Amino acid sequence: MLYLANRKREHTAETQRQLHAADGYLYLNMPEEALEEIEAIQVPEQRNPDVLLARIRVLLHMHCWSEAEALSQASGIEHPEEEEFTVQRAFALHQMQQSAVADEVLLAAPEWLRRTGILHYNLACYEARLGNLSIARQCVKTAIEINAAMKKNASIDPDLEALWN
Repeated sequence: MLYLANRKREHTAETQRQLHAADGYLYLNMPEEALEEIEAIQVPEQRNPDVLLARIRVLLHMHCWSEAEALSQASGIEHPEEEEFTVQRAFALHQMQQSAVADEVLLAAPEWLRRTGILHYNLACYEARLGNLSIARQCVKTAIEINAAMKKNASIDPDLEALWN
């Protein structure tokens, strides 16, 4: 599954099925159906990090930026060990044209998270949008050094278009 492949957490069989179904619906670009699957998950599991992340991803697919940002922020406080909440919050802020705030969110991330390629890649996007091209170039370079697969993304990402020349 796209989003759950690396997850090792325990869930009931039904919750696991619902998370996989939601993941499949997102893959097929059917976010409303994905949200229905997530909303059908039993209440005790609704605050589980995997369920929260799945809900945030659906909200992002539906372009519900403000709701995704708020849920990411609250979930990051509730589950500080889950780095993706920080990344998703910053992405939602970026989509709301709040790249400077998104930048601050990522820069305030724990040190261990700052060692991930996705954080540097996202910072590059935000800095490029803010017109800070030399910082954006450095962030892309760092992201690619950490994860070479990001080079291809950087060459086609419209947020980084100013760096293409």
